[in-house]
Parts: sequence; structure tokens; C-alpha cells
Amino acid sequence: QEGIMERAGPLYQFTHNIIQKTIYENIPPGYCTILHKTIGESLLDSAENSETLYFLAVDQINIYCKDAVLSQEKRSQYMSTNTIAAKFALASSISERARCYIDMGMKMLAANRWTEQYHLCLGLYEMSASVSCFEGDISTMSRRLNEIMANVKSFEDSLTSSTLLAKLLAASSKYAEALSHCLPILSALGEEFPQDVRLPAVLNELLVIQTTLANITVDQVKLLPPMTDGPKLKAMKFLSMLLVYSIISKPMLLPLISCRMVRLMIEHGFCDDSIIGLVSAGWTLFTFTDEIQFSHRIMKVVESLVQERPNKNILYARSCGYIVALKTIVEPIQSVMCEFIDGYNSAMQAGDIETATLCRWSYCARSFYAGFPLVALSKQFVMCVQQSAKYQQNTPLYATMIHFRACIDLTGDAKPKDTAIQSYEEINRIGQRTNNRFFLYHNVCL
Repeated sequence: QEGIMERAGPLYQFTHNIIQKTIYENIPPGYCTILHKTIGESLLDSAENSETLYFLAVDQINIYCKDAVLSQEKRSQYMSTNTIAAKFALASSISERARCYIDMGMKMLAANRWTEQYHLCLGLYEMSASVSCFEGDISTMSRRLNEIMANVKSFEDSLTSSTLLAKLLAASSKYAEALSHCLPILSALGEEFPQDVRLPAVLNELLVIQTTLANITVDQVKLLPPMTDGPKLKAMKFLSMLLVYSIISKPMLLPLISCRMVRLMIEHGFCDDSIIGLVSAGWTLFTFTDEIQFSHRIMKVVESLVQERPNKNILYARSCGYIVALKTIVEPIQSVMCEFIDGYNSAMQAGDIETATLCRWSYCARSFYAGFPLVALSKQFVMCVQQSAKYQQNTPLYATMIHFRACIDLTGDAKPKDTAIQSYEEINRIGQRTNNRFFLYHNVCL
């Protein structure tokens, strides 16, 4: 009747934000914090499968927790609710929100957390490292991983952290170290690889896989049972990561990894990482045997499989580099370049910064070689350098510098003041220091 509130069905709201603010500020502080707790716990009871309602509930509880003295029981309860909220936020790629919940959950951990709250502590530290990876906070990521590895109780519990540690090494251009880190883990999971890889062995393996995939179709792959073997699923994840690392540090290992992933798919069933194995197998068949049309057909199968998977964004982002690189050979380059942009957007939506920055560099580099207007392309290079530097992704950063330097030399433009473009000689030294064949190849080309 006074016009302070208005009703829409079962919902009530204040008619103006100023009215809400004034009423809120006049609530006694002690009662106000209790009110936030009451609202939050009431919303939690009603949240069920609603992420939005769950976020709202935890936000209210966290306002209460800031100044409250909590019992051990309540600390454990609210730590669990923040952990669940963080998982929801990460699943939706809302990293800033996830960080808030993770930080609040970690504040509630006990002093002897690795003894009394091992599993909660492990989950929070892993999520903190994951969010730090997404945000480019390498320092925090490193600290979290070091503490996990110092306190982890089993090989199984260490696998998620080992994955993140490999990403940390790769972000710092330490690809040889990333390979050395992952290969013993794969060995423990039952997947051995030789230290010395020779071309005849690679060609023999590719011949077997070429015969295996000779008549591959989308329907044949879809008829495969799902992969359920735990160690094999974990091995596929590490193999999928090693594909990128081997391209840069040990190219002769790439075909063996690709072929192993295809064998695991055929023998143990299909999983998301099988798609990455297929697309890399197609790429290696092209690069090592020059089977262009055969490889192109595999890529078409992969494209169809990706579109039918629930997490198609990240799968498309991780596979588009291989697909588009081959398409530019058999199809007009102008018709496929936009797929790198699609890959970049898909990776950003999925929170995969490493793949996103590589897709962005790939677009710029291919545009350079295709003869796109250099003045407009220079702006794209600047944004690529800035984003790679922001997230501390050194591989796309230095790779972009190579092409950007050439672009500047050809146009005669001055080097942008806010972009630290290195000389070819410095990039060459970086490539030699890090054993990065990727840098060295492109530096020699230009």
C-alpha cells in the first residue's frame, strides 16, 4: 500500500534500489549478518539442481562468514558448500566467481588440513591451481602444485596435479621438461615409449595405422563401446597433452603417440580424447607420408564426431589446428581461415587459454603466409602478443613475435611501444635454449 514493495506472482521486490539500500543500512549490524546466514541456508535448502540459486545461497552465507566466529562443524559445512559452488562455476567457465568460492573455502581449512581434511583440501588446491592456470597467475599455480605434490598420498591422487604441472611447464616453454614429466606417468599407466625414436619405426607404425583406418567412417567409430578402463582413460588424457609438447620438442614422437591413441580407441573403446588421437593421426599421415586426401577424409570424420559430443567447444578448439592446417592445402584458404577464430572462441568459452592463444597465433600466422593486408594484420599481431603475455603463454607469444617482426619489417612501421618484440637472433636463442623446434623452424622460414 505504501509503494515500497511490488509483487510479480510469488515474487516480491523493492520498487527502487535506493529504498532497498536505505532499509538495508538501517538493519542493526549483528542482526544483518544473521539475516544473510538465514537467507543463505534457506536458499540452499531450495537450490536442488539450480546453479544460479546455489550461487546466490553461498554468496549470502559468505557475507555472514566474513566476520563470524564459526564452530568446526560450521567451517566444514560452509567449506563444502563453497567447494561445490566452485565446481559449478568452473563447469560454466566463470573463473572469477570460482576463485571467490575457492579462496573462501581455503580460508576455512584447518591448520593440519592435509591430515584431517585431506580430500577437501586436495580438491580446493587443485581447483585453485586450475583457475590460476586460466588466469595466467603462474606464481599462485606453482605454489599450489608444489604443496599438493608435497602432501599427496597416492599416485592416483597426484594425476590431476601432474596434468596441471605439465601445463605449467609448457606455459614457460619448458616442453622437454613437460615431456620428461609425463612419460614416466604414462609408463606407470601401462603405456611405454622408446627414448630413441627412429624414422623406420615411425613409418612402420604409420603403415599399420593407415591400414587400420583405411575405410573409417563416422558410423564405425560411433559403434565402438565407450572406454571404461580407468588407467586407459587417464593415459589418453596425458597422451593428448603430449601431442602438442612433442610437436614442439620431439617431433618424431608425435606419430607414435597418435598411433597409440588410435590403438587404445580400437582395443578399449571410444572417449573424447580418441577424437584428438584420430585428428593427430590424420595429420601425421599427411606430414610423414604425404597422404593428403586420405588425411583429409579422416579430418572430415573428426569434424562430424566433434559436433555430436556434449563438450564440442573444447574438442573443436583442440582439433581445429590440425583440421584447418590440412584444409588450407586442399581447400581455398579464405574459406577456412574463420575456423581458427571459431577455435579461439570455443577454447575461451571452455577456459582453455593455452589452446585459445595457439588458435589466435595460428590465425595470424596463416593470414601472414596467405598474403592478407599487413597493416590490418599488424593489429591482430599486437592483440595476440598482448593476450599471450597477459596469460604468460610463452609459446604463442614468441611465435607471434617471429611473424610480427617480419610484418613490421615489410610494412616499415615502427615497433609498437607497448609490445616487447624481440629480434630474430633473440628468438633463435630462446628456441635453442628451450629445444623448441617450432620456434626454430618458423624463425628460419622468415
